[in-house]
Amino acid sequence: MATSGTYIFNPDLAEIVDDAYERCRIDPALLTVRHILAARRSMRFMLSDWATDEFDDFRIQRLSFALVDGTATYSGASFFPSHVLDVVTAFLRRDGIDTPVDLISRRDYDDIPDKSVDGRVDRIFLDKQRDGLVCTTWPVPDSIASTLYFEAVLKFQDHDTAADTADVPYHLYDAFCAGLAARLAEKFAPPELEEKMYVKAAMALRKGRNATREMREVRFSPNTRRNRR
Repeated sequence: MATSGTYIFNPDLAEIVDDAYERCRIDPALLTVRHILAARRSMRFMLSDWATDEFDDFRIQRLSFALVDGTATYSGASFFPSHVLDVVTAFLRRDGIDTPVDLISRRDYDDIPDKSVDGRVDRIFLDKQRDGLVCTTWPVPDSIASTLYFEAVLKFQDHDTAADTADVPYHLYDAFCAGLAARLAEKFAPPELEEKMYVKAAMALRKGRNATREMREVRFSPNTRRNRR
């Protein structure tokens, strides 16, 4: 038999919710408005949890903004859109040359003796406030035009209607459904099923994330030094 030759499987939220309840041994035909609202709420809490657990490559996007002469602190949607959760790396582009920018801690920034020095920015402190990120550079940008580029970790998009699709790639479809099923089992399924669902959800998420993990060469060297007493 011939295969379909297509790659269009992309379930909408209605299909995912139905499947999640079926995994909980609940017939989708018996779902009420309360079940649907509970599923949507559980999706949002689940993705909030995923966002703090590990940074997935598909949620990383390169953003940038121009530095202003004499201005060290940048905040607000024009610099960091509301859907930016964190920054993993950064670099400075100046005269067509890119140089790395270190992300430092609050303590490291506080330890800088003279915070008013100007020059080429080589480090930034990101203050993660409730309403968004606040970026403070050091040194203070000088008059030479410079642009700060950063790899931003984005929040998951909202899931509002049954026709929406999940804001995850193909390799995480099952993890998304299994995670939702586990949270719904906590609310609606018998206690003996709840633990099994959480085990399956954790396994599906681990497999999904491992599917695209970067592979790097690893070398092991024996320690030939002898301990001296």
